[in-house]
Amino acid sequence: MTLRYLLSGVLLGAFAAQAQAPVLPLSQIRPDQEGTARTVFRGEQVEEFPLRILGVMRNSGPGQSLILARLLTERLEQTGVMQGMSGSPVFIEGKLAGAIAFSFPFAKEPIAGIRPIEEMLAIRSVNQPAARVQAKIHLGSPQIAVGDSLPAQEPSQTVLTPVRLAGFGERVLNHFADHWRRLGLVLQQGLSGSVPATGSNTVPPTVKGGDMIAVHLMRGDMVAGAEGTVTHREGNRIYAFGHRFLAAGDVDFPFAKAEVLTPLPNYNSPFKISQSLGEAGAIRQDADAGIVGELGAKARMIPVALRIDTPGGAQSYQVEMVRHAVLSPLLLQMSAFSALDHLLQSVGEGTVEFAVDSKYSGDLPVLRAQGRYAGDANLPLAASLSAAIPTAYVSQQMGSALLPEAVTVSAKFLPERDQWAVEGLKLSRQKVDPGDAVDIEISLVAGAKRQVLRESFRVPAWVPRGQTLTVSLQDALTANLLDFRAFYQPGGPAFADAKELIETLNRLHPAGKMYLRVLRSAPAYQSGVEEMANLPHSVATLFQRQAGQYPAGLQAKLLDKEVSLPSGVGSGSRTATLEIEK
Repeated sequence: MTLRYLLSGVLLGAFAAQAQAPVLPLSQIRPDQEGTARTVFRGEQVEEFPLRILGVMRNSGPGQSLILARLLTERLEQTGVMQGMSGSPVFIEGKLAGAIAFSFPFAKEPIAGIRPIEEMLAIRSVNQPAARVQAKIHLGSPQIAVGDSLPAQEPSQTVLTPVRLAGFGERVLNHFADHWRRLGLVLQQGLSGSVPATGSNTVPPTVKGGDMIAVHLMRGDMVAGAEGTVTHREGNRIYAFGHRFLAAGDVDFPFAKAEVLTPLPNYNSPFKISQSLGEAGAIRQDADAGIVGELGAKARMIPVALRIDTPGGAQSYQVEMVRHAVLSPLLLQMSAFSALDHLLQSVGEGTVEFAVDSKYSGDLPVLRAQGRYAGDANLPLAASLSAAIPTAYVSQQMGSALLPEAVTVSAKFLPERDQWAVEGLKLSRQKVDPGDAVDIEISLVAGAKRQVLRESFRVPAWVPRGQTLTVSLQDALTANLLDFRAFYQPGGPAFADAKELIETLNRLHPAGKMYLRVLRSAPAYQSGVEEMANLPHSVATLFQRQAGQYPAGLQAKLLDKEVSLPSGVGSGSRTATLEIEK
């Protein structure tokens, strides 16, 4: 038998022994017991260091307890518990007792909170559904991640789970760090990497307790990964982190083994600089006591293709992102923001035209978000948010998250600010009879440029005398607030199915366009996603008796027409009144 096979047998025996390691119940843990913990400080080598049990905090959470320990290693004297150590297994009397999962901010000694292993192993017996989004966005939301998933600050806190970025622009951290903090994660820029795969037949790396892993949220030309430590392995099943990741219930996130380049002491929050290696499996459950993964499993991802065209050429990016009602739209926005910001950061004012196609499974239509924005340094943020909000809205409105199978983002940038503002709106007549025509003059300005557009409108002969009509020129936002007002309020309307929802969103007015409208004071009823206006009195009376089923607006349209701008983006609004002679 060769040395190679002997070593392989020894390693396999060691892994099997760990998988069958006996468990020490919480009831047998006492103060001053000596123990050891295992984690990676450098490379892939799992190192063992001593600790001493200080005691057990009973009922530290609902049905939970916390083991306190003093870590006895010089490596942690200056740093305390580091980000990325969460999940590090703890052994007492040769038995697995738990995982390092909590730290104490500003502590002068490396005191750790340990999650009892019994609570982690109990995850496997809980049929935990995917978590619902607590606070749903609306189309006017200033950001995609809303609400806090973090509990109130306690004397101890979970060891922060770092989400490392690679391939993203520098300003991504400034704009999105707070979004991730509210999800219970800390965003870090440029402090991780990823070793490229060597081929499709690469054997997945072996993972054991004490190894570091990276949960991939996005991969490809841009990388986002959350890092922690494996606590325990049973066959192809692993337990890690010792605390919640997102508390998302059933999930499907890929994870890879990671290596540590070096620990980095830090006054604020020390951490490990690391990079992910080959893909090892998929995380299947994300519970309060930790995450559970399956070695060798493949997670479904959403491919995203981004293309940015500029006068100097085009830049393309290919990434994959996880399937999650909150994370997928947030990652889509981050990738679009980073791609635009990278190309536009050296440019002042400009104009961006974008289109996003989200393709769903089955016979569902493609969800299309599009529009134009003109402005200064905020262009990437405005365009990327508008690109991602419809996808987020769809995924959060359905009873179970509806996520796309693929997303394509295309954008075109012009280095000049091509924006027309409404200067005036004039009518050729102030008073008319039913059936009369009115000429409408629209004045637009763009810097020193001025443009006059002319339209006409004929008052329907059936309009009652004595009414006052409102003639309005509206930009897309104003028009959307009028036509889709329920979409811009928390809760929003109800839909019969996903197809109706997507078809309605596809009727949103693209940002940057302008619309000429003539309105009269009369109820306009909503039936599903269709607006019904200027109805016969008998029909209107019927709808009034069923107001809950047919919500009524206060204005009915007599004219609704898109105005052809000279170029670029239109903004602002103007109104005028037109009286019908008595």
